[in-house]
Amino acid sequence: MSFENYVTGLMKNPAPSFGDRLVLHLLEKLEKVYLSQVVKKREKDRAHAADCGIPVISVGNITAGGTGKTPCIIAMADMLEKDGFHPAIISRGYRSGLEKEGGVVSDGKRILVSQSMAGDEPYMMALKLPKVPVLVGRDRIASARRAREMGADMLLMDDGFQYWKLKRDRDIVLLDCTNPFGYGHGLPRGLLREPLDALKRASLFILTKSDQVSPEKVEEIKGHLAQEADSVPVISACHRPSKAVPFACWKERVHEGDLSSIQGKRAYLVSGIGNPKAFAGTAKEAGFFLTGEMAYDDHHRYTEEDVRNVLSEAVKYGADMIVTTEKDAVKMMNLLEMERAVVPFYVLEIEMAFLEDQSLIEKQWEDLK
Repeated sequence: MSFENYVTGLMKNPAPSFGDRLVLHLLEKLEKVYLSQVVKKREKDRAHAADCGIPVISVGNITAGGTGKTPCIIAMADMLEKDGFHPAIISRGYRSGLEKEGGVVSDGKRILVSQSMAGDEPYMMALKLPKVPVLVGRDRIASARRAREMGADMLLMDDGFQYWKLKRDRDIVLLDCTNPFGYGHGLPRGLLREPLDALKRASLFILTKSDQVSPEKVEEIKGHLAQEADSVPVISACHRPSKAVPFACWKERVHEGDLSSIQGKRAYLVSGIGNPKAFAGTAKEAGFFLTGEMAYDDHHRYTEEDVRNVLSEAVKYGADMIVTTEKDAVKMMNLLEMERAVVPFYVLEIEMAFLEDQSLIEKQWEDLK
C-alpha cells in the first residue's frame, strides 16, 4: 500500500488504532501549518490581483481531487456560445509540456500542439469545443491577456478557485456529493484546499454526483452550505452518458454516435481513472453488455503493449467493441496499435446534466455582457 493510500484510509477510518492516531496527530499539526500559509498567500495575492480587461468566470472546487470541472466547463462554454459570447478557456495544464512557459492549445479553429504539450484535460476540451480557444500555462494572467488579444470576450478559468492572482467576476464552486467537504480537514489531514469559510466567495454552488447519494444527503449538504454562505444559490448535477463515438471519429473531433446504436453490444472496458466502478456503471447505463474490464491506475500512460493486451482480452471475452473514457482516449491518440485494432475502440462521452433550471448558471453572466 502506498503512503497516499494509507493516509486516505486514515481520513475515512472512524476508529483508528493507537499508531494511526499518532499519525493523525502529526497530520493535524501539518494541516495547521498548511492552512495558515494558504490564508497568507490568499490575502497577499488578492490584494495585488490583476485585471485582464474582460469578464472572468472561475470554475473550481475547495477540495483536492476531481469534482467534474471539465464536463462542467464544456457545458458552460457551449451555453456561452449559444448566448452570443466568444469564450476562451484558460487552464494551468498541470504536468503538461506547456505548463511552465504557457501556450495556445487551440485557437478556436485548429489544435496547435500535441496532447503531451497541452495536458489531458485541456486537450480534451479543445477536442470537444472546436470553436473555443484553449490556453494553458502556470501564469494564467498571461494566458488571460493573450486570450483577449485573440478576440475572447469571456474567460472560463479552469480550477481557478485557488488562483487569486487574477481578478474574477464570478466563482462557481463544484462539490462532489460523495465527499463534499474533504473529511472536514485541510491538507494533509483531509482534502480541503482552504478553510471552509472560503465558500463565502462563491457565486454559485454546483453539487456534482448528486445521483450517487440519497436525496436526504443532498439536502444535508445544502444545509451545510447555507451555514457557510446562506445567500449563494445551489444547483444539483450529475454525469450521464451522451454518445458512444468510434475512436477514429472522436480523434478527428467528430462527435457522432447515438447510444441507441450500441444497445446490448458486448463491450470490454479499459480505463485508467480514479473510479473504474463508476465508469462501469456509466457504461451499463449507456446500454452496453459488459464482458470484462481492464482497470489501470489513475493517470496511467498507455503503451503499445497495453493496447495489445487489451485487444487480446477483448477477443478472449468475445467483445464486439472496446470502450474507454475520453480522458483515457486522449492518452491513446498517438499509439499505432489503435490503427490496426481487430476489435474497434469506442469512446463513451459523458455530459453534465443539471437537475434544476440551468438559468441559474446563465444568470452568472447575464449582467457581464
